[in-house]
Amino acid sequence: MTIKPTIYRQRRKHLAALLNRGIAIVRNSSDQIRSNDTYYPYRSNSYFHYLSGFPESESILVISSKLNQSFIFTKTKNKEKEIWDGFIYGPKKAAQDFLFEAGLDLKEFRSFLNELISTHTNFYLLQEDLDLRSMLSKALNIASKGKRVGPVMSNHIHSLNTMIDEMRSIKSKNEIEIIQKAANISSEAHKFAMANIHLDQYEYQVEARLRYEFAKNGARNEAYHSIVASGKNACTLHYIQNNAKLINGDLILIDAGCEYGCYASDITRTYPINGKFSAAQRDVYTIVLEAQKKAIECVKRNNAFNDPHETALRVLAQGLKDLKIIKSPINEIIEKQLYKKYFMHRTSHWMGLDVHDVGNYYDPKNNSIKLKDGQILTIEPGLYFQKNEKIPKAFQGMGIRIEDDVLVNGNSPIVLTAKCPKEIQDLESIIGKG
Repeated sequence: MTIKPTIYRQRRKHLAALLNRGIAIVRNSSDQIRSNDTYYPYRSNSYFHYLSGFPESESILVISSKLNQSFIFTKTKNKEKEIWDGFIYGPKKAAQDFLFEAGLDLKEFRSFLNELISTHTNFYLLQEDLDLRSMLSKALNIASKGKRVGPVMSNHIHSLNTMIDEMRSIKSKNEIEIIQKAANISSEAHKFAMANIHLDQYEYQVEARLRYEFAKNGARNEAYHSIVASGKNACTLHYIQNNAKLINGDLILIDAGCEYGCYASDITRTYPINGKFSAAQRDVYTIVLEAQKKAIECVKRNNAFNDPHETALRVLAQGLKDLKIIKSPINEIIEKQLYKKYFMHRTSHWMGLDVHDVGNYYDPKNNSIKLKDGQILTIEPGLYFQKNEKIPKAFQGMGIRIEDDVLVNGNSPIVLTAKCPKEIQDLESIIGKG
């Protein structure tokens, strides 16, 4: 399940039409050294991948609105290096297979850049690529002095991010199919972990089962470092040590998702290690689940991005009052943010090529943006009670979060991760039964 080169070319054409006779330059990620001559596993820059699908590190793509053409700069074809590191496309085959008008060697990029400076006025770069911005600025300055027109020419450097972010925000049918595949793989991995969890195991053993299921089903990489947090560890939102022993009576919070075809999935489930919710665990879990369900109902076209959060927040606030954790009126709990001690994060984020995907949450007037068909966001309310909180002991050290990936689809939100169980009766029928 892949995206065809013609789709990448269409994206480049679409972007070119937005460039005001300018030129966009996007560089792929570099290989990252772990130690000595050992490297971390490679992953392309998401922007570069979105526009090309080309998998080799350090490559550069150039899109010219003026010429209505796109070019790719790649590593030199090198048979000897291929013996050590594997296949290298080389410029000619890269252009041929990925539908660029021309492929050039990376060694030619600087001279090509100088040519562009003399024929283009507007340059669009990713705002985080400071090295490329510096390189271009120096080249512009040198060219300016060479023409004896002073230190500044009529060239302008713009941010490319906003243009591509808007394109990436709306997922195509093909992208949705790939993300659905990732969601299905992650759902099966969570179910496998549920079925095979037992006392006297360690968190990292649960993590290993997740990663095994990801890879077995064609998703070798995680979309992010899995959180496998038992007991009080679940109250640390980004807990990744995953080294504690599982204890009878504790809950375990697993926030894990695979990456498939460079697209992310993101699921969180929380359940009792011994397979049976205690009364206190059941009470808190029921509140969080209700908050999530109500929030999902708000994922509708033209609703504000904040609507799911505000809806979940009201349910959680009512739950905190019902549990007598907070005794103030609901409106006061929300207005004074008294809930923040127990629910300190937002309910949603965008998801796509990155697990925390690109895209604005607010418009220029600071209003929450309106949801559009084809956008995908997470819905993940939670409640977290630290060990030292002055609350009933039954709640102390308990952290519960439930997260699904939801597609905006008119008035009928589609839960892409629906195959992953979350109802209490379903969880209790699976846990430890593998």
